[in-house]
Amino acid sequence: GSITAMSTNLEIIQSNPGQIDIIVLRNGEVIGFGNTISTDSIGVKKDYDVQSKEVVDFKAGDVISVLAQKTGEVGWRDVITLIEITTVN
Repeated sequence: GSITAMSTNLEIIQSNPGQIDIIVLRNGEVIGFGNTISTDSIGVKKDYDVQSKEVVDFKAGDVISVLAQKTGEVGWRDVITLIEITTVN
């Protein structure tokens, strides 16, 4: 299959210049696809990104996970991240 899209929705409760990066991992390794959310203002923020099939492939048994990294002093909550996959039978 392929990872073809991802979206993240979260609430910034303490703002400061910086960002939150939601990074997709395949088997514990960064694959170069993710969401970036600015932390410059308080409120609900979202990011949605898409890519073509076969850019980031995976096979049965691979572990797909996400990691959140922040820059700056910021507070956030209520994080929802969805990863869209495309498979062929």
